[in-house]
Amino acid sequence: MLNKGFILENRYKIVNVAGKGGTSIVYRAVDLKANNAQRAVKEVMKSNGTDAYNARQESLLIKKFFEKDVKNSFFPNIIEIIDNNPDALYIVQDYIDGVSMEKLLAYDPFRHKTVLRYAKDICSVMSFIHKCGMIHSDMKPDNIMVVRNYDDFENSKRPDKYDTLKFIDFGSVIERRQGTFAYTPAYAAPEQFNKEELDERTDIFNIGATLYHMMTGKKPRNVSSKGKLVSSQERFAFGNGMNASLVRIIKKCVNEDRDKRYQTCEELYDALDKAENHTYARTSALFAVLAAVFIAFSLFAGNMAEKKRAAGLKELIEAAENATDDDEKLEKFQEVIKADASYGNAYLEIIKIYKHDRKFDNEENAQLVRLVNSNINELETSPEYEKVCFQIGILYWFYYNYGSEEGQDSSTVGKTKSVKWFENAQTERFKKSDPSDYEVARVYHDIGNFYVISQQKEFELVKGDYANELWDNINELNDLAGKSEAGPEKLVLETYKAILNLENSNINYFAKAGISYEKQRALVNDIRNKADAYNAEDEAYAEIKDYILKYSERILESIDGSQ
Repeated sequence: MLNKGFILENRYKIVNVAGKGGTSIVYRAVDLKANNAQRAVKEVMKSNGTDAYNARQESLLIKKFFEKDVKNSFFPNIIEIIDNNPDALYIVQDYIDGVSMEKLLAYDPFRHKTVLRYAKDICSVMSFIHKCGMIHSDMKPDNIMVVRNYDDFENSKRPDKYDTLKFIDFGSVIERRQGTFAYTPAYAAPEQFNKEELDERTDIFNIGATLYHMMTGKKPRNVSSKGKLVSSQERFAFGNGMNASLVRIIKKCVNEDRDKRYQTCEELYDALDKAENHTYARTSALFAVLAAVFIAFSLFAGNMAEKKRAAGLKELIEAAENATDDDEKLEKFQEVIKADASYGNAYLEIIKIYKHDRKFDNEENAQLVRLVNSNINELETSPEYEKVCFQIGILYWFYYNYGSEEGQDSSTVGKTKSVKWFENAQTERFKKSDPSDYEVARVYHDIGNFYVISQQKEFELVKGDYANELWDNINELNDLAGKSEAGPEKLVLETYKAILNLENSNINYFAKAGISYEKQRALVNDIRNKADAYNAEDEAYAEIKDYILKYSERILESIDGSQ
């Protein structure tokens, strides 16, 4: 067992134990050679040689899937397989920040809309596996990780507050249609119990059993009892009030006769898609009828309500603007958003409050995520939407301190979180209204995306593939620094600091890509000279300026030593 702080292969620093199995332990680690990206390190003991062999083969299969999956949507990236220890095999992969679907289902069943959404993802990954000439044969909630997109994740039990799915445990995937009979009884098809030839329709049965668990919150009955096959009718019992379309789909998936199931995942996906669209269409029709009944009253009452709402909103805004301290101001602007979630300036004022102490912490982050996610549809209609997205990006880029220790630079987590917000800010409307901030958003997005890619692919490959692109981006960012009005002191100096960090960690990779040491030295000197000339009146910004001047000298020494 590896201890906290142990560094494996001079690269992976162990943080804690993430989970334990019969013959393996999974650790959470940081990759010291990839900007402290989070990794999962699986330690498999070699006391049973079969376990280590199977773990290696499974990892090679996942790596193959990851490389074939163009969008890298479904599978964790296997970074490295370390096999130089006589006692243990180590498999390093991207850390999945989420929870197993089985654990989520321990709280409550999923809403039928959530079931439909996740079911389509499960169909997509299963179709992918089938196109690779394989079948899974053990799809179940315990083999599905639900990635979080909600920052108070540990306190949230709502599956609709989670994001994409990642699939794990491919030890049961087979190329041949028969010859292996391991299965999970609760989700198994009759042909698995009967040790018959397996095919793609076996996976469709497993998917149906998984959807049943998602919809009802209960595992199906086992495929056999006292050595005898249990019928699907006994295994899958539906209560009253369940979504009829989804019930029909599940019943067809788990039909004992394979010829009466969906024959392909594409066919199942189409049925799920139609059920999802039918739900929305039926809801829309209901609202249309209600609207027709109440339209006359709505016209009259709407005008009166709008006048009253506008007057109330104006009072709330004035109260928020006149608040005397940050806590009161924060509370008041949240009240404004409750009254009108499309009022973009309220979000901008809240972001300003978060910036006051120059640190955007986890509690504030969770607060902002809740505020934005619960009002995103209304916020997107605001004329200030792109400006809000830009400022959220700035907040994450410069102020987010998650994962960094006291006295150190902020981790790259904030930069990766900023990517989607800078991307949302890149519209023609924002380009016309705020051309300078638009350009900053574009370049920050590209550099932030580099961090994201570096965590998805092996570090050496990223450096080889993206060195020139990164060099162009940081030079463009250097040119843009100081042109934005988004808090110029913080923005400019922190931008210079970020560029120096990127330069320092990529000196040799830039050189290998054909970027001379002279060009790199010129970039560092340019930043040092501009920082030196910058009038940082605020004491905290003066410290950043001093850091830049000293840090640039060390980088120049490193460049000289690399030649």
